[in-house]
Amino acid sequence: MGGKKGAITVFSSLVSVFFISVLMTAAESARVQGCRAKAAACLDMGLFSVMGEFERELLEHYDVFFLDGAAGSESYSIDKVNETLHDYMEYNVKPDKGLILKTYEPFGLKLDDTRIEGVCLATDENGAAFYQQAVGFMRENMGTEIVSILMERAADGETLKTAADSYKEKDENTTEELKKLENERKAMEEEQRRLEQEAAERGEVIVREEPQEKVPDSENPLKTIKKVKRKGILNLVAPGAEISEKKLPSGSPSKRWCQKGSLPVKKTYSGLVSDLLFQEYLFERFPLYTDEKKEGAMDYALEYILCGKSSDAKNLKSVVNRLLLLREGANFLYLAGDAGSKAAADALAVMLVGAIPIPGLTVVTAYALLLIWAYGESLLDVRELLAGGKVPVLKDASTWRLDLEAIPQLLQMLEGNAGNSEQGLSYASYLQILFTLGAKDKYAMRALDMVEGYMRKRPATAAFRADHCICKLKASADYTIPPLFLKVSAAFLKTGKTQLAYHAEGSFAY
Repeated sequence: MGGKKGAITVFSSLVSVFFISVLMTAAESARVQGCRAKAAACLDMGLFSVMGEFERELLEHYDVFFLDGAAGSESYSIDKVNETLHDYMEYNVKPDKGLILKTYEPFGLKLDDTRIEGVCLATDENGAAFYQQAVGFMRENMGTEIVSILMERAADGETLKTAADSYKEKDENTTEELKKLENERKAMEEEQRRLEQEAAERGEVIVREEPQEKVPDSENPLKTIKKVKRKGILNLVAPGAEISEKKLPSGSPSKRWCQKGSLPVKKTYSGLVSDLLFQEYLFERFPLYTDEKKEGAMDYALEYILCGKSSDAKNLKSVVNRLLLLREGANFLYLAGDAGSKAAADALAVMLVGAIPIPGLTVVTAYALLLIWAYGESLLDVRELLAGGKVPVLKDASTWRLDLEAIPQLLQMLEGNAGNSEQGLSYASYLQILFTLGAKDKYAMRALDMVEGYMRKRPATAAFRADHCICKLKASADYTIPPLFLKVSAAFLKTGKTQLAYHAEGSFAY
């Protein structure tokens, strides 16, 4: 039996090559699209893996995510971050990297280069990234009732601030006016003495009208307050207390030049409510004067965040002075509206002025007595707060403690027991009020000062720097896509092997 011969025409050959080429081109096109999708996914997975190396202690202690751009060293290096990104991506591009047995990879994608295009750091824009994460955490984890309480504190703050500003103005004006009238009084007394001396030389006698009852200097509230004010304020309101001697670590973020990121901070949260939530975040994580347990760079961290002074003692003194002014305004409001208090001040003013007829001196003296009376009560208030007690925002007769005639014994009263009152707001609550009135744009960086101070005290994070902390990373990668299915058509058509370049960009933010 003879064999059969097969044959194909030239036309059939050309048609076959054409269809094979079309089929291979379609397959290659699909493969290239798959390579591009994989390239983008590999970059995203690489960024996710890099940012997954966030500083654990920051998360555990402060509930924020940041990547240490110095990898635990003192030297911030974006090149190190890029190397880490490149390593992670190579394993995603080639899953069998480092394995003895190789697997078939239909995409054949090759990673050529990676670049970090930009970063956003914790200290950028005055700590805005830290602020945003803290507020975001509080919004997700705090109940709505805390916002109502914080809003109430803000309202109390505005009330106290208005009263304090008014008190300060009245005190300055009254002090100036009283000084002027006292000078007139002294001039009149000197003139009267001169006339008496001349009369005595002529053998005449001038009878001076004396007040029915003269107040000794030791019982004069105006002179007592002058002595009180010459004493150190902390000695008055915290007698015998052991004041921390800690100082702000040198080179803290808010005091030094910091690394700058090139990416903007996404400001999702802003406004009064966000500021109040950030304030609550600070109060939950940093110590204040009345806390028993204190840790970190400074014992009075919240006082530092509010005032920004270089030592615990200076910050506490600044807080005390601010509290004192708030209480002076509130206490003067009570005295000025209480008929009994005004009558007591008027009566004592008559005794202090005496018989010399200086127009307006009695009225101004009575007003000055009300002002120093409010000051004395305020010293007792701040003393109570620092000792762990409470003080109402606005007082009435039942919560008022200092009588006008008791002002000469004020120093002894300040040295007595305190911290027993349970009516009103605590020191922490008043500190919250001060925070609502303070420089809010400074709080985030000062908080980062405290964060860095705490981290650097730990051996494992002794090289930590806040301006090395990355919260957002933008990167790009260059790939080569070698041909696969086009090799078939290239063998027929002798067109060569064309490699494709692909560029991908991506970003990741906490």
